Amino acid sequence: MEVEIISSENIKPSSPTDDHLKIFKLSSLDRYRPSEYIPLILFYTPDPTDTKFDSISDRLKKSLSETLTRFYPIAGRIRDNNTWVECNDEGVEYIETKIDGKVSDFTMTSELLHHLVPVHKNVATEVPAVIQVNFFDGGGVAITVCISHKIGDTSTYATFINSWAATARGAPADEVSCPSFDSQSLFPIPVPDTDSDWRGYGSSDEEEGDNLVTKRLVFDGEKVSALRERIGDTLTTLKYPTRVEAVSALIWKSAMEAGCATSPALAEDPKPEIISEINIVVNVRKKMDPPLADSSFGNIFSMATAKAPITNGGVYLDDLVGQIRFAISRIDGDHVKRMQNDEYSDDEEEGYDQDYDNDNNDYWLMSWCNFPLYEIDFGFGKPDWVTTDALDVLDDNDIYLMDTRIGKGVEVWIKLRKEIMDMFLKNQELLEFATFFD
Repeated sequence: MEVEIISSENIKPSSPTDDHLKIFKLSSLDRYRPSEYIPLILFYTPDPTDTKFDSISDRLKKSLSETLTRFYPIAGRIRDNNTWVECNDEGVEYIETKIDGKVSDFTMTSELLHHLVPVHKNVATEVPAVIQVNFFDGGGVAITVCISHKIGDTSTYATFINSWAATARGAPADEVSCPSFDSQSLFPIPVPDTDSDWRGYGSSDEEEGDNLVTKRLVFDGEKVSALRERIGDTLTTLKYPTRVEAVSALIWKSAMEAGCATSPALAEDPKPEIISEINIVVNVRKKMDPPLADSSFGNIFSMATAKAPITNGGVYLDDLVGQIRFAISRIDGDHVKRMQNDEYSDDEEEGYDQDYDNDNNDYWLMSWCNFPLYEIDFGFGKPDWVTTDALDVLDDNDIYLMDTRIGKGVEVWIKLRKEIMDMFLKNQELLEFATFFD
């Protein structure tokens, strides 16, 4: 895939930011987050008889400028070791490219997706956002939005992009989301400034290099229903699993079994018992009292840690669903209050301060399911596919879940060490429900 840059500019807010809003302080939760871009790639196939690319370009840039007036921190610059944003209206870096061919000509592997993303060092130390609009000259558009994790989470991304899209299509005012900037006042406790991520260690990619493999799995809606039914039939005290619980449990189980099969020490002597952990990102907006709106700007989430023993005898999906559900249930109102006071129980501290000599058996799960990403309509239809640049975003043992466009399916991106991935791809139970892609 050849990508030709045809323009590059800064898109600034259509109206200047008021003086009293020039300094936007990050919350204690923001300061824990890594200075990394999280790319979101949206594919569209506008009808060429209805919409020309020149008019799409003009519409996107004009509406982006208007949207940045509402989301003014995104148009600023991150300052002073990631402690605040100078809302100086310098703007968002905006790039347009041309690609030979049609979207349908390409099998979108992780390597090809990588070409649609404007930044690859994955370090967002100053500029909060970079956007790249890729025009396929035979038909199709891929819009890539990269926002620094330092200033927002998935809910923030979804609110911003949906607001931009609503402005672009000329939606009524009540359909155009406006952010609320209340995170800093709710989580004001200062923490030691750090540029490391919330796992407490640097990217394993730098250490492992070519030994890491990224794969995409798709569970279509029928397969997800069958998986939920299989697990539900074995549950006694728990309610029917959600699709995210069911898919998460199967991915975790399959990865654990692959890790066990490639661990000589465990194969020879399964004692002492080795514990596997899966650390799950939990949006806490609705767990606060009173609940926050989805449009609340910033990183407003916590981590739930589920644990299960790794044994040669195997693990059961219903047990893993129970552990996942129990871990998430502990992220409640009391937990949020402790977060606000920068206090954690011993068990919670353990989830953040683990023994990383055993990190080969620990996993990190982020679910983008149920966010309105497939509702993002810039005026030329809803996206055909929404995905991310897994090569840059994922580290060792990372798992990302996303919705599929049709039905109630789940798309999974996962990165594992090569020897573990080789075994993971052969898991018959997993192959019964999922289809693999590069």
